[in-house]
Amino acid sequence: MKFVFDLDGTLSFDYMTIDEEIKQVLLKAEDYGHELVFASARSYRDCLGLLGPKLSQRLVIGLNGGVAYHLGQAIFERNLDARVYQALVDYCQTYNLPFFVDDCFDYSGQIVEKIPFFSSVDPLKVVVYMGDHEDLLDDLLGQLERLGQAHLSYHAHEKCLYVNPLDTHKATTVEKLCGENFIAFGNDQNDIELFKTSLYSVQIGDFAGLTPYADDTLELKGEPSPAVAAKISQTFAEFKGK
Repeated sequence: MKFVFDLDGTLSFDYMTIDEEIKQVLLKAEDYGHELVFASARSYRDCLGLLGPKLSQRLVIGLNGGVAYHLGQAIFERNLDARVYQALVDYCQTYNLPFFVDDCFDYSGQIVEKIPFFSSVDPLKVVVYMGDHEDLLDDLLGQLERLGQAHLSYHAHEKCLYVNPLDTHKATTVEKLCGENFIAFGNDQNDIELFKTSLYSVQIGDFAGLTPYADDTLELKGEPSPAVAAKISQTFAEFKGK
């Protein structure tokens, strides 16, 4: 069975490290006959240090489905439509909105210190921070939707608009590369489509928007890593041979 894991908030809780206990459990996946897949909003660049030398050689899907690497080599990439990219940059420059544009290993942007996760990890994908200008959100969404060439996801709790190529998100790329029979672990809004597509899903934490799509939920109390490691091990055992 393929097991697909989100990273931040699912395996990592300080956005910089994954506890060694969790890593050791993940490395036992093959003992149960399972394959590991990681699916994150991070670029592959930003997954390397977090996963470490062994886990980063597994299938790693980054940029919310925009790229995929296996054994450290790129095997899949989807680029944002040029018209959408230009419209985003023009809009952000007109209204002085903080934004990030990310590809496999390089990035650019403006007022990047406003991006919520900037101080914790290296920059991520295409993200526009709307925290100081939420009144412009509907207008920006309208302009991008009229172009019809992008997958748009607004995370209200982060006040960030994530922009991917059309029909490209974690679930579409996981399906393309892994098929439909997989187990998903996630914690946030960008895991909803992944949960809807999965054979079985486990939510880490209590994000209300994801809960309706989860088959199981692990509430985090106290130090999260031991509980997450135990839940992964338990689920590995439950699906052994399936």
